[in-house]
Amino acid sequence: MIRATLFGLTLMMASASFALSAGQKLDLDLSGDNHPATGAPNAAITMIEFSDFECPNCRRLEPTLIELRKSYGDRIRFVWMDFPLPSHRHALTAAVAARCAREQNQFWPYHDALMSGRESLGEGNLTDLADRLGLDPGNFRLCLAQRKYQGVVESDIDAGDAIGLSGTPSLVINGSLYNGNFSAADLKAAIDTASVSKATQGDVNGHQH
Repeated sequence: MIRATLFGLTLMMASASFALSAGQKLDLDLSGDNHPATGAPNAAITMIEFSDFECPNCRRLEPTLIELRKSYGDRIRFVWMDFPLPSHRHALTAAVAARCAREQNQFWPYHDALMSGRESLGEGNLTDLADRLGLDPGNFRLCLAQRKYQGVVESDIDAGDAIGLSGTPSLVINGSLYNGNFSAADLKAAIDTASVSKATQGDVNGHQH
């Protein structure tokens, strides 16, 4: 794994404005079964969130993302990718724990609990949370102790490093990278722009001879 050095600083986006990074459209590889997702696989809009369970701004963004999931339903596909920052000492373990929960089909309930901000991210609480969610305790503890999915998490980190991410949360909406302060209105505008672009592209392709 190649990991960008962040000089021990927590790089959060509190002072940044909502911004589209200029440049070529990003084409992230979402093949395989390593990416937790909700929404229809063939949805017109794909929103990829690079996030960190210990990131305060990621937690503040979560109610907005929940609102969008309710508003757009299956018209949008949400994909989670882990990007735990080195300065967050519990973030990597929490990411691995969430993947262990996914092994038992409980990624999203586990994710939601961690993102609520009400859960400690110490390893003891990570296993206690699994117990409260009804996961098989032996399998979960073995999975976490073996760091079974650390390689999967590190693959996400590498993908984020490859596109130049320096902090969380960062969103990729139909290939366009956004970072900064996200409001529901900002994200709806970005989604609507991506929808128009997608429709226009489809119309052009449909009329090619």
